[in-house]
Amino acid sequence: MTGSLQHNVKKLEEHVARFQEDGVLHHVFGDSRAGSSGAQFDSLAPCDGSLVCRVSRGTCDDVNLAANAATMAFADWQDVSGTDRRRLLHAVADKIVERSEEIAICESWDTGQPIRYMSKAALRGAENFRFFADMAPSARDGKSLPSPTLLNFTTRVPIGPVAVITPWNTPFMLSTWKIAPALAAGCTVVHKPAELSPLTAK
Repeated sequence: MTGSLQHNVKKLEEHVARFQEDGVLHHVFGDSRAGSSGAQFDSLAPCDGSLVCRVSRGTCDDVNLAANAATMAFADWQDVSGTDRRRLLHAVADKIVERSEEIAICESWDTGQPIRYMSKAALRGAENFRFFADMAPSARDGKSLPSPTLLNFTTRVPIGPVAVITPWNTPFMLSTWKIAPALAAGCTVVHKPAELSPLTAK
């Protein structure tokens, strides 16, 4: 047990080193950036109250910037074929698996959840992406619903950018639960993670 703890603490120090200087920034238009106000707040570890990192505080201007970016990206993303969306989302799942230890260790510190639980949750995030990736090719299939007197047709189309808000307790896995189906359907996403545990949103 002591060896595992020492291993995890060492890995934690390696993983969070990149957050120590700039903290958690906004990610918009493919770039990490500070909030428009320059303001930050502290994210604290629930186990001992120590500083996890500083987090950029968002404003209405930042939300508008993210929404505009998602709107611009939607113009192209909605036209990506279901087969290509499937391939891309499976590639995301592969990357999640590759970094699952990092996700679990950082999220355990950030939320106070046991690492054995967060390890499974990180891999569940990859499974979420795979599940919805396989749905992408049929995401726009409509249905014909005949009845004795009527014939009903349903159609499915991507609606545009969607807002995703995730809670603090299993933030990474729960974000994949919402982001993956939106992307699979051809929508783009603006994600607002919980202030209490924003680390793995980056």
